[in-house]
Amino acid sequence: MRYPSALAYAIILSVVGTLSVFAQEETEKEPAVIVVTGAKAAQDIEETVEAVEVVTAEEIQEMGAKNVKEVMENIPGVIIYNHPVSTLMMQGFAPEYVKLLVNGIEIAGDVGGATPIAQLPASEIERIEVVRGASSVLYGSDAMGGVINIITKKAEKEKISASVAQEIASNLRYYGEGSASYANDLFALSVMGSFDYDDGKSVDEENNLGREISIYEVPYACLGSVRGSATWFHPGGELELYGTWADSSRESSTNLEGGVSYDDTKLEGGLRERYSFSDFLSLEGFFSVKSYDHYVDQLNYTYDTSSEEKSLFDDMESEVTVSWEPSISHSLLVGVNGKRENMEGDAFDEQKSASQMSVFTQDTWNIGGVDRFRIVPGLRFDYSVPEESEDDPIYKITPKLSFRYDPSEYVVLRFAYGMGFKTPSLKQKYWRFFHPSPENFMLLGNPDLKPETSHGFNASVAYTVSPKISLTVGGYFNYVFDLIDTQIVDENSGSYTDGDGTTHNYIYTRKYRNVGKAITTGGDVSFRFSGSRLASSLAYNFTVAKEYDEDDDEYIDLASRVPHQIKGSISYTIPHIETKASLQVNWNAPELIDVDEDTHTPDYLMVNAHFSKLFWKERLNLYCGLRNALNNIHFIDSSDGESQEDYFGLRDGLVFYLGSRFTM
Repeated sequence: MRYPSALAYAIILSVVGTLSVFAQEETEKEPAVIVVTGAKAAQDIEETVEAVEVVTAEEIQEMGAKNVKEVMENIPGVIIYNHPVSTLMMQGFAPEYVKLLVNGIEIAGDVGGATPIAQLPASEIERIEVVRGASSVLYGSDAMGGVINIITKKAEKEKISASVAQEIASNLRYYGEGSASYANDLFALSVMGSFDYDDGKSVDEENNLGREISIYEVPYACLGSVRGSATWFHPGGELELYGTWADSSRESSTNLEGGVSYDDTKLEGGLRERYSFSDFLSLEGFFSVKSYDHYVDQLNYTYDTSSEEKSLFDDMESEVTVSWEPSISHSLLVGVNGKRENMEGDAFDEQKSASQMSVFTQDTWNIGGVDRFRIVPGLRFDYSVPEESEDDPIYKITPKLSFRYDPSEYVVLRFAYGMGFKTPSLKQKYWRFFHPSPENFMLLGNPDLKPETSHGFNASVAYTVSPKISLTVGGYFNYVFDLIDTQIVDENSGSYTDGDGTTHNYIYTRKYRNVGKAITTGGDVSFRFSGSRLASSLAYNFTVAKEYDEDDDEYIDLASRVPHQIKGSISYTIPHIETKASLQVNWNAPELIDVDEDTHTPDYLMVNAHFSKLFWKERLNLYCGLRNALNNIHFIDSSDGESQEDYFGLRDGLVFYLGSRFTM
């Protein structure tokens, strides 16, 4: 077990301790923050019934984040999950239960339905909106744990603008980005791109056969992306055409015997329309096409061989919503959504498809029109079209009910009930996958799976102590039925021949099934201070996740959940030299690995620092920073004695970076 130095304690405590020093500082009134995720319509964040957390572009820049993964590491209640690609968890739900959007449109994901967030560059983000808890009424399947909506930057009218940024780090990671835009009263054009390269860290080792091989202690990673849009401003609204391309490669070593290489290419494009018939009636809609090519190469260092498996995904989605405000007390939303997805690859006998049609509505009822008590009932109907003659259609009705009560101008009480659901993925229904050594088993899909459903309850109290200080306390409870998991269905050994003609021997067979039920519950406390020069926040979250064990007739802990989490940040603009310094602290308690063996990971403590200074009429931004500033100091080793550095692969240790951004 390791214990941090006094420096580690001082950094964590400073996030809170400095607040009182600046409590009397005068601040200007902040402009209204408009959000769209909680109600699928533009709202002042101070008026939303559902609690929405917003991360701004300025806050992202202070983090020194290069992609959405690095941003999410600093958002309270969000857990980063790194297998096989970086994605996230919320409220104890695995990545495939959290819906990730860009400008309200779902992002293409991998074979398991999880979205690889490291492929999304932070440079194009205007803000990120986070809604926790079941949001299936508005966003459909996979939104049982919550919704994260990434809003991209828009071109400024009557202005030509461009920017370029370069960064180099002591671990030889290079990052570069560039953007250009133009807008007038008729149209707007914008394009932005980024390149992120990390050569990793390799060492020479001798394997069991006495051969010297090179293995990665730190994975190799390379990512490039481009996003462009063209917008036409017409009377009453705007029409946007957009497109995105991203390509990423990653290679890591599992052990001395082998490793794994991932190559992914993502393409997305579509149309978005906004039209206002009047101040009280508006229409929004989109049509999107997405594809995601995923290649996994299992590397055998001993025999210098590899076994590649490819998976190809594409889907089309369209949606139209109408917002109508018939009176000061009501705001009605009605929408229809259609989606079709296809999946093929080495793990499927043939191309598989799924189609779904949905109709949803909700009414925001401001009782008496006095902004004191608001109720939001909602309902969604989903119909999954059978693709095979033997398949049965799936119907699902999903309700929600949210309340907001403002007993005073300083206190806001919120309560929400939402029914969530998740239709079985094409992977869970049709996959045929051989899991290599050391497990050596076959995993089979199940076309007869039923949708998972959940009942989620969220409650919170927000107290504005002063214009600069706010406190929020919240809690949640989710009950999941028809949980989809894998079970051993055949303990006899056998063999499997893949698409390349390679024969694999397996020991037993597992299959996806609806196996039972689970609960996730938890709570959070957050404290935020915002002044003209100083801003700081501190949040604590706890999560309890259990699944029902039919054999023992009891609930047992679910693995791979973080039970306790502390996140804090502080930023300060130093007088006279006008340099901004910021610090982020992230601590995760050890995760359970195996309930029977009572094994756990080490805890995770990460401290990052960022410093920036503007020059030349604020066109040139020079910055530097430290990642892993405590050089892997942490509190608790794993049950196997592994440190944070060993278990999470943080072999780069303390990393210093230096960069610049020029804007015109």
